[in-house]
Amino acid sequence: MRARPVYFVHPAADFLLPGGGSLVLLAVAAAFFPADRTSLAIVIGFQLSWVINWPHFSATSWRLYATRENIRQYPLTALLVPWLVAGAAAAALASPEIVAPAFVKLFWIWSPFHFSGQTVGVTVLYLRRAGIEATRGERRVLGLAVFSTMFALLARAEAAPQTHDYFGIRYPSLGLPAWIDMAARVYTGVMAVALLACFARWRQRAGGRVPLIVLVPAAAQYGWFVLGGAWPAFTEFVPLFHSLQYLLVAWSLQLKERKDREGRAGSAGFVWGETARWYLLNVAGGAALFWVLPRVVERGAGVSL
Repeated sequence: MRARPVYFVHPAADFLLPGGGSLVLLAVAAAFFPADRTSLAIVIGFQLSWVINWPHFSATSWRLYATRENIRQYPLTALLVPWLVAGAAAAALASPEIVAPAFVKLFWIWSPFHFSGQTVGVTVLYLRRAGIEATRGERRVLGLAVFSTMFALLARAEAAPQTHDYFGIRYPSLGLPAWIDMAARVYTGVMAVALLACFARWRQRAGGRVPLIVLVPAAAQYGWFVLGGAWPAFTEFVPLFHSLQYLLVAWSLQLKERKDREGRAGSAGFVWGETARWYLLNVAGGAALFWVLPRVVERGAGVSL
C-alpha cells in the first residue's frame, strides 16, 4: 500500500483526541486528585456533554443519515435499531423496577463493546495511512488485545454478588467467581505484549516508518478500562474520551469532503472556518437530541426523564 499522511489533522490533535490526552489526565488524576466519584466530577462530566458527548452523537447521526447511499449501506443501523432502542426505552419507563435495570445492564455491556470496536477501527485506519496492511493474524491480535480490556472491565464489575447503582436505577451483577477478575487482567497483559510484538513487525516491514500514534487508541482504552478502574472520578469521563476519538475522524472526513466538493486547497482560513461551522452545527444537533427531544417526550408522554 502507498502511505498517505499518517495524521488525520495534526500530530498534536491526533495524539490528544484519540486517547493520548486521556492518558495524561489519568496520570495527573492519579498523582493529585482523589479517586472518589464526587458530585463535582459528575457535574463537570455533564456540562462537558453539551460540547463533546452530544456533538459526537450528532456527528454520527449526520454521517449515517446524510445520504440515501449511507442508509442503504447500513439499513439495520439506520432504520431498525432506532425503533428497537425507542421501544426498549419506553418499556423501561413503563417498568422502572424490572425492565429499566435490564436495559441499563444491557447498556453497560454494549457500551464497552462499541468503544472497543471503534478503537480497533481507528487503529486500522492509522495503519493503512502509514502504508501497512495488517495480516489476518495481526488483525486478530489487535482485536483480541483491545477487546480484552472490555473483558477485564466486565469481569471486575460482574465478579462476586453485588448491586450497582446508575442514577437511582439499581441492578445486580452477574455474580461471577472472583478469580475471573484476575484471569481477565492476566489475559489483558498477555494480549498487550502480543500487540507490541505486532507493532515491532509493522515497523520492521515499513523500515521503521510506523509512528507510535498507531498504538495510542489501544493504549488509551487500556487506561480507560483497566488502569482507570481504580479511579471512579476518571471513569466518569471515559464516554467523553470515546466521543473525542470519533470526533477526530469525523472532523477529518468533513474537511476532506468539503475540500473535494468545492475543489479548493485547505488554507488555514478554510480549515478553521469549516471546523467552526461543522462543530457549532453538531453542538446544536446534540442539544436537540439530548435536551430538546427529552423535554418534548416529557410533555407528550407525561413522564419525567
